[in-house]
Amino acid sequence: MLTVLRRLRLRTQAALRGRNADRLLLFGPLLSLVLFLGAAAALVRYTQQTEVQRERDTLQRDSEWAQQRMSLEMGLMQEQLQSLANTLEASPRGPARFEFMARSFLRQHASAVLVYVTDAQGLVTQLASSAVLPHDLELLAKGEPEDQPLALRTFDQAEITLHTAYSIPYQLPRIGWVVQSATPLFSALKTPATKATSEGSLESSQQFAGTVNAVFSIDGLLRSDVVQELSTRYAVALVSRAQNVLAGSATADIHRKPLQYVVAMHPFDAGLFMRVSSYHSAPSWMVRGLYWAVFILSALMLWMLWGTWRQMRQRLQTQESLTRETAFRRAMENSLSTGMQAIDLKGRISYVNLAFCKMTGFSEQDLLGSAPPHPYWPQRRTAEMALALQQTIDGLAPPSGFALKLRRKDGSEFDARVYVSALIDARERQTGWITSITDITEPTRIRHELAASHERFVAVLEGLDAAVSVLAIDRNEQLFANKLYRQWFGASAHGHHLLSGQDPSPTTAQDVDDEVDAFAGLPTGEIIKPMAQVHEIHVAALDRWFDVRQRYIQWVDGRIVQMLIATDVTARHQADDVTRNQEEKAQITSRLIAMGEMASSLAHELNQPLTAINNYCSGIIARLKNHSIPPQELQAALEKTARQAQRAAAVIRRVRDFVKKSEPHRIDCRVHDIVQNTLELAEIDLRRRNVRLFTHIAPGIPQLWADPILVEQVLLNLLRNAAESVDKAQRKGLARSIELNISVDAHQAIFSVRDNGTGVPEDVMAHLYEAFYTTKADGLGIGLNICRSIIEYHQGRLWAENQYNQELVCGCTFSFTLPFQPLSQELPAAATSMPAIEHAGVVDSQFGQP
Repeated sequence: MLTVLRRLRLRTQAALRGRNADRLLLFGPLLSLVLFLGAAAALVRYTQQTEVQRERDTLQRDSEWAQQRMSLEMGLMQEQLQSLANTLEASPRGPARFEFMARSFLRQHASAVLVYVTDAQGLVTQLASSAVLPHDLELLAKGEPEDQPLALRTFDQAEITLHTAYSIPYQLPRIGWVVQSATPLFSALKTPATKATSEGSLESSQQFAGTVNAVFSIDGLLRSDVVQELSTRYAVALVSRAQNVLAGSATADIHRKPLQYVVAMHPFDAGLFMRVSSYHSAPSWMVRGLYWAVFILSALMLWMLWGTWRQMRQRLQTQESLTRETAFRRAMENSLSTGMQAIDLKGRISYVNLAFCKMTGFSEQDLLGSAPPHPYWPQRRTAEMALALQQTIDGLAPPSGFALKLRRKDGSEFDARVYVSALIDARERQTGWITSITDITEPTRIRHELAASHERFVAVLEGLDAAVSVLAIDRNEQLFANKLYRQWFGASAHGHHLLSGQDPSPTTAQDVDDEVDAFAGLPTGEIIKPMAQVHEIHVAALDRWFDVRQRYIQWVDGRIVQMLIATDVTARHQADDVTRNQEEKAQITSRLIAMGEMASSLAHELNQPLTAINNYCSGIIARLKNHSIPPQELQAALEKTARQAQRAAAVIRRVRDFVKKSEPHRIDCRVHDIVQNTLELAEIDLRRRNVRLFTHIAPGIPQLWADPILVEQVLLNLLRNAAESVDKAQRKGLARSIELNISVDAHQAIFSVRDNGTGVPEDVMAHLYEAFYTTKADGLGIGLNICRSIIEYHQGRLWAENQYNQELVCGCTFSFTLPFQPLSQELPAAATSMPAIEHAGVVDSQFGQP
């Protein structure tokens, strides 16, 4: 071999000096590679034909010898188990001898770890375990069934076949992989004899009575003498049918050793096999020579291919980089929802991405290479699509792209936005155009719906009979104004400020240049409130009254703006003025009627002091003529005359104060003063009707914040109505009386006028306070309506209750309340008409009050 190599080297040096040196250097790597492959092939062939075949034969022979030895040993153990089974069947003392025979069996065979007996139902009756097992390990218990599925399967197989059954390997906790044998037990069964026998005799047969089971540790089987002897030369492993190692003598993984031989472990042929693997043996000198030849040729090849390898590495790196870049671009294009399409200078499609195929429904094969008209062009829009393509080829595509209709494969159309850009290659030459297509069907639909909704909304706002305005307070910018607002105030924000009653903020000019509005940083929930602010305002320039409702809202750009809705209520104010004029006329009429009703009483009341004055004057004149009156008597007579004149003047003054017209004016007033002034007028009518008045005023009543003249008007009206009701009922004696009771609680005074009259009928009670509702022929029906307005103006309450004696109405009580202090700054709606109420003594019968 060395001689051959030396000759080859000399010939190579001679060739290098010749003319073919360059060619030899060029083909040198190839020649070295051929020589290397030839040497490697020779090595493999020689090894396979000698060493491998020899080791394989030896391995097979030793493995089959070990299999026979193991089969004999397992046959001996099975004979002992069958003997144990026969003893249990034949001898009545079999169960007593089981313990001795099982212990002897476990001592003789180290691979056996457990021997137990089961009855026909699979319950454990006898049990013996090996001494090598842990004392605290309890695998089975007497009187309980087996819990291993494979053991139960072996029991069922022995019961069916009535022969010894063997399990496949399974695993037990703290023991490892095991296999099990189940030897059937039989019991004698007496059956009736056949016709060939005598009639009284019985025929005996066998019945399945259980099994004798032995559990063998696979690791224990591996430690047997036969396997240990074989393990000195080979790696032995017990494997399952799936070639999973259950136990092995080698610590290293020899699963991939080329020389292996697998034999079945009889009688566990179904699931237990022995795999014998040959250890690596040292090669002979010829093999070593081949190794050296391979090494030398490999070094020569590496030296000559080193330069080529460097170039190949650079090319591979460049190729990998290009592949990664291409894969990245492809993945990026496929992940886009925008369709991509490339066309050449003639309009043919040269590229489409996955999104475009999904968008149109056409496959890549349907689109690539197609010329105009393309498959996704709608037939009725071919001219439009051709014009867009021609503009693209001419370089006249608009920057905003084309809005086109494209056709899907199923014939449906969709809106698309197409953007075009030039496709430039590596040499800076244009090879076509790349287009991006976006499906804008849904945005177009939403835009159309929003436009239609906006038109409907604007139409509604323009048709309102109220002025609507939205103002950005921080920038004094009119954001929206409907038609009626523009008619009244124009397009400026001045009308908004005029209606809101606020002047433009002095910081408005500064906020215009700020990027953040004046409400930045404030909590939106505190500014935007669900309740609107309501007020009325008079615009002098238009001579109109407006009901204004304003609130802060969040605008479409997130800013906080003020929205204002102004309704023209001029007609309502004019109607209120007419109503007030009518009430004034009604008050004048009511006053005149009241004076007419009280005329006779006033005449009688004034007649007494006038008669006394006349008598005093006549007596003084007569005595002056006789010169018989001393100065002291004259002075006394004149003082009495003056008192009578003052009495008459007081009556006239009270009547004048009661009926004169004035505006309501609240002051601090005492309840006693109000009652006293009222009784001075009420007693005139009470004496005329011969009705007694009982008055009770609670002590310590605080002062009222009220208009005393208006309260006196209400109290006088209720007293006169009560007296008229008693007179109408024709009561006698003590029943011909009325009661005035004034009490207090924590916040108000309570006035109650109780009479013993006829009461208020139920049908009249529902209309008691309605204006111009009366049951009297000469009544106006405005007395109690005015009284209720006065009480509500003072933030009190007026009500009526009938008094019953069992089921008979025996009178009525009118009550009203007056608070000590005003409950709020705003007056109730009924009080708005109070300035028109005159302090007239409007009185009427309680049946004609409503």
